[in-house]
Amino acid sequence: MRSRPVGARMVSYVAGGCLVAIFLAIAFFLPEDIRSTVTPSQTGTLVLVLLAALAVLNGIARSSVHTEADGIHVRNGYRTRVVGWDEVEGVSYRTGAPWATLARRDGDTHMLIAIQGTDGERAAQAVRDLRAEIAAHQA
Repeated sequence: MRSRPVGARMVSYVAGGCLVAIFLAIAFFLPEDIRSTVTPSQTGTLVLVLLAALAVLNGIARSSVHTEADGIHVRNGYRTRVVGWDEVEGVSYRTGAPWATLARRDGDTHMLIAIQGTDGERAAQAVRDLRAEIAAHQA
C-alpha cells in the first residue's frame, strides 16, 4: 500500500511555480531605477525567503505513507518514521479531520499527512487499505 496526497501536492507545485514566477517578474520587469536601489543583502533575503517557502511546499508534496515487511513508513515533510507492525494500534480518520492519524500501542500518534481529507474517497480508500494491511500483519 502506498499513499501520497493529490490535492496538497498539486497546490504545492502550483504555489511553488507561482512564487518563482513572481520573484522572476520582480527581478526582470521592475524598472532599472528601482532595481538599482535594491542592495545585495535585500536580494539575498528575498532569495532565502523564496527558498524557505519552496522547502516548506516541497515537504508537503513529498509526504507519503507506505507499508513494507517491517511496518508502516510515514514520511511527513522531511522526517520519516517506521512504525513496526507490533507497535500499531490502529488508524483513525474522523469525519472533517484534515488527515488520518496512526495510533501506536504506547499511546503516541503520528499524523498521516499523506492521507488528506481533501482527497475525499481516495483518502477513505487509503485508510481502508491501511487498516486491512494492519489486520493482516497482526493476525
